[in-house]
Amino acid sequence: MTELTKRVSAVMLAAGLALFTGTAAQAATVLNRGNGGEPSTLDPHRTDGRIESNILRDLFEGLVVYGPDGRILPGVAENWQVSDDGKLYSFQLRADARWSNGDPITAEDFVYSLRRALTPKDGIQPSSNMRVIKGAAAVIDGAKPADTLGVAAPDPRTVTIALEAATPYFLDLIAADNSALPVHRATVESQRERWTDPGKMVSNGAYVLEEWRARQQIGLGKNANFHDSGSVAIDRVNFFPIDDSAEEVDRFKAGALHLTYEVPQDRVKWISLTEPKVFWNRPFLATYYYAFNLTVEPFKSSRDLRRALSLAVNRENIVDKVTRAGETPAYGLVPPIVPNYRRQTADFIAEPMENRLREARRLFSAAGFSPMQPLTLEILYNQSENNRVVADAVVSMWQDAFGKGIQVKPVGVERTDYLKRRARRDFQIVRAAWIGDYADPTVFLNLMLSTALPPRNDPGYRSRKYDDLLAKAAASEDAGQRSSLLAQAEKTMIDDHPVIPIYHFSTKSLVSQQIKGWVYNVRDVHPSRFLSFAGKAAS
Repeated sequence: MTELTKRVSAVMLAAGLALFTGTAAQAATVLNRGNGGEPSTLDPHRTDGRIESNILRDLFEGLVVYGPDGRILPGVAENWQVSDDGKLYSFQLRADARWSNGDPITAEDFVYSLRRALTPKDGIQPSSNMRVIKGAAAVIDGAKPADTLGVAAPDPRTVTIALEAATPYFLDLIAADNSALPVHRATVESQRERWTDPGKMVSNGAYVLEEWRARQQIGLGKNANFHDSGSVAIDRVNFFPIDDSAEEVDRFKAGALHLTYEVPQDRVKWISLTEPKVFWNRPFLATYYYAFNLTVEPFKSSRDLRRALSLAVNRENIVDKVTRAGETPAYGLVPPIVPNYRRQTADFIAEPMENRLREARRLFSAAGFSPMQPLTLEILYNQSENNRVVADAVVSMWQDAFGKGIQVKPVGVERTDYLKRRARRDFQIVRAAWIGDYADPTVFLNLMLSTALPPRNDPGYRSRKYDDLLAKAAASEDAGQRSSLLAQAEKTMIDDHPVIPIYHFSTKSLVSQQIKGWVYNVRDVHPSRFLSFAGKAAS
């Protein structure tokens, strides 16, 4: 028996035991989800990674939530009003909102949580998206205390949030951004860094944290105090932090997983042909890119070198021959599925590859690199088969373009180490990806604000022109003018080449036919509370 077979058999046994605990009439329904890697934290105010967010959406509920199809639904707030000028939102909390320990959820919980989320701590950068809240920019930048934030609790069941300017997508923002999730103040302050441990965490979502075995399994149980617990059909959710997508597929085929995080690039075509009923392949709101470290040489002062490396990447070849799951070649950060926005691209998008390579070689040579003085590089990425094959393809393209004038070493590390190295910019080039919280260009463009820190502004990009254009767009109440300003900002950034956009994502995961409620939405977000098994209903 192989080691992989042993692991799969063990998982199947564990899943079987969980499924049939107690009498047949009382058997719990258990959902097993592959989740791509070990979460760095389950504190919603200290992470916005997809791996963490998949779990956090089950543990916590904000004022509003995304439904299965991406439409805004009431969350802890049962209704809300918006002022005529669009700058003040007033949320009325439902009377039956409870924390998992039975405590009532109050407006002060949201005031405390937003202040906490937007206060910088331990080098962690609060969400740039939340700068739309009145006073948030100064709080995020550490210039003013959290109590100056434009959020208030006029009574125990009313939360008001004042904005700097009318923000039509604000409900989408707070439905998607982890910083808008509430935390239980007494638990956070009494347990401190241990508050996210099983048995200590108090949450308010459809599920509670029951176990967290590092690099093995995170188990969630149904929250009896959740206001809509009667419609939650699945009793237990197990998240498996598997960073090997091939192993995920094997576990899925063995029946140990109902869902995978992704599938390996080299099996996409075969799976699409042989398993079309379980292969989930749709475009979604995300971009895959490489970021240069602009805080050190050789990239700090050489735009032409950055441009040369970008020119030499054949994006069309990558999506056609490497990823092969319907991805779109990327020449900017904002995906083409973002509505009401004119896509911005690098100026060489229409140039044949031979012309791009000719210009790339000229710029590379002019930057001072040659076989006699080669450019030595490392590409940092978090370990996964998909990241490895993309890195190998890019390295091969650079070697074909520049020959012995370049020496590139791809470095794959475990995700926790990868996140630490990104946070301190310990890289020359780093693999990155961003999934949009909502369908607006700012989700992607805010990444490159001068004030943003990793894992947003990984390259350390600084441009006063770019910042000013985004500021003007944020203050504009004319939709056409705002879109034009955002487009100008993106084009400015693209022309500076702080990153190499590679492709815009399509999902490539496996979803068991037993699962019901898995509905397409551009964010590819599927909270467990909206899922069920065929033939099973909520009790």
